[in-house]
Amino acid sequence: MRTTFSLSLALLLLTPLAQAKEYPIGEPQLCPGLEVGAVYLQPIEMAPAGMMRATADSDVHLEADIRATADNRQGFQEGSFVPYLNVSFNLKKQGSENELKGDFHAMVANDGPHYGDNVKLLGPGKYQLTFTVLPPGGHGSLGRHTDKETGVAPWFERCELHYEFIYAGIGKKGGY
Repeated sequence: MRTTFSLSLALLLLTPLAQAKEYPIGEPQLCPGLEVGAVYLQPIEMAPAGMMRATADSDVHLEADIRATADNRQGFQEGSFVPYLNVSFNLKKQGSENELKGDFHAMVANDGPHYGDNVKLLGPGKYQLTFTVLPPGGHGSLGRHTDKETGVAPWFERCELHYEFIYAGIGKKGGY
């Protein structure tokens, strides 16, 4: 009994250590009815295989954490994940002409659903990050009630958000 208790206590105390450290990118920003937080962490493994860049070929896993705000008019409760959005990113490193662009995938991790992708950066330095968020579109996406009794407001047109961050490497310290 004592061994079981000790093992349970050890697992309880070590569980938070199993989560990867996320590095916030600026403060969360707002789109109509949405709050969008940007973070990065070490590259992650994904199922199904081949869904995104391999961890060995990546520097970070870049995420957009998108939640409904209290004034969301599309029927989502405050704080809930908003599915079926089309989210893309653009990264520019200060002093470089190169741009990194891509489309995020919807995925789920032990801290909840989000949009993300593994990314190979252009080395340490200061980066400008742009998220472009588009509403669900087309058949096979997320339908929207439009009748008088149960309908919700139309989707926003497009939202573009801008962030800046310094990348020194995962788990490294440095000043720029």
